[in-house]
Amino acid sequence: MKMRSYRLELKLNQGQRVLCSKSAGTSRFAYNWKLDKLIGEYEANKALATMYGLNKIPSTFGSAIDWHKDWVLLKQELPWIRETSKCCGQEALRDLQLAFQRFFSKKSGYPKFKKRGQRDSFRISSNVYVLNNYVQIAGIGKIRLKEKNYPILEGKCLLSQATVSRQCDGWYVSFLLPETVEDPVMASIESIEECDILGVDLGIKELAITSEGETFENPKAYKKHLAKLKRYQRMVSRRAKGSKNKQKAITKLSRVHKRVADIRNDTVHKLTTSLVRTKPKVIVIETLKPKNMSKNHKLASAVLDSSFGKIKDTLKYKCAWNGIHLIMAPTFYASSKYCSICGHKHNDLKLSDREWTCSSCGTHLDRDVNAAKNLQYLGLWMVDKHSPSGESSVSSTQSYACGDERLQFLLEQCSSMKQEFKSQNQTLHLECEPQGEHSFA
Repeated sequence: MKMRSYRLELKLNQGQRVLCSKSAGTSRFAYNWKLDKLIGEYEANKALATMYGLNKIPSTFGSAIDWHKDWVLLKQELPWIRETSKCCGQEALRDLQLAFQRFFSKKSGYPKFKKRGQRDSFRISSNVYVLNNYVQIAGIGKIRLKEKNYPILEGKCLLSQATVSRQCDGWYVSFLLPETVEDPVMASIESIEECDILGVDLGIKELAITSEGETFENPKAYKKHLAKLKRYQRMVSRRAKGSKNKQKAITKLSRVHKRVADIRNDTVHKLTTSLVRTKPKVIVIETLKPKNMSKNHKLASAVLDSSFGKIKDTLKYKCAWNGIHLIMAPTFYASSKYCSICGHKHNDLKLSDREWTCSSCGTHLDRDVNAAKNLQYLGLWMVDKHSPSGESSVSSTQSYACGDERLQFLLEQCSSMKQEFKSQNQTLHLECEPQGEHSFA
């Protein structure tokens, strides 16, 4: 059993749209109300500790359950809170408690106040049902889905909770459903050959190039919509603050931003699904750090527009679902500079050099395809497809120890990485052996 997430767009009428806005407002008010109260109590306790010379500031923090008692009393003073579901305030207080837990464990910063119109959302944890053409939410009723006949489950399904969020001028519902899937069978190292290893080089001009020569185009969504974004941003800045015309301009701008995000997500999922469906046993990709790469201001926009981080994260879980080993090449493995034929390193290679000729063997190489083949070479080395003398056991990646600087780098820098990969493979192989009924989460 595993949990699969769904995010579906809602088709709201005007009354339902108002109720969603009110519910998000109630959730935001409860979060900000208690956060402001906690900050005030802390400052008061701090003043008392200073006055009486205490070494420790007394705590009146409490938990979400204690906060909810005060929230119930507040409902009597503010009757408009009762116009929405009781879950809106409850779940907001739980979110605040989780935010403080993350702050105390040093996983995130101090909780901040929520602002209207920014990431509006609310969560419902009772009486939520979903069907193939509508979802039923407590306090709002039946809401039609924009995508009809969605193949989720047959019949009416009760959800433990659902989150309704706003993006641009649209509302979406997110929830989890359990699914029964077959356990992925991870291939053992001994059965892996060269044809089972796929090297993938990520780039800006082409989003990805495989060791087999397949190319995936980069849509460059931000660059294509940049002129429209600038125009709408000027419209927003020139409208009067708080006016309806300013809000209309903000909506137009947010629609373009959403369009850019949707193109990126669509491209990433098509790319990763295409790689996985070729059914390799090992996929090798490079470890890129977009934050460091974007320090070059001439390339920053193009680097951030390529979604390298999302490609890596998406490929991780899709490989896990399909029983594929994913190897992340070391950061300093110069896959573009090594010759994929003889292993000689071309130290003077510039970013503008898209093709180059190896000074050792004289082979003319395409930069991106060569990098993908070097990543495939790393995968071959990880699964021990090399003889002790340094020669590859396959013909297309023959290399010689006397001039193979790739092999020297891997032996010096990646031996511990190889041992860890082998131990993980042995553990997974033992877990995948049939030993009665078991579940995969």
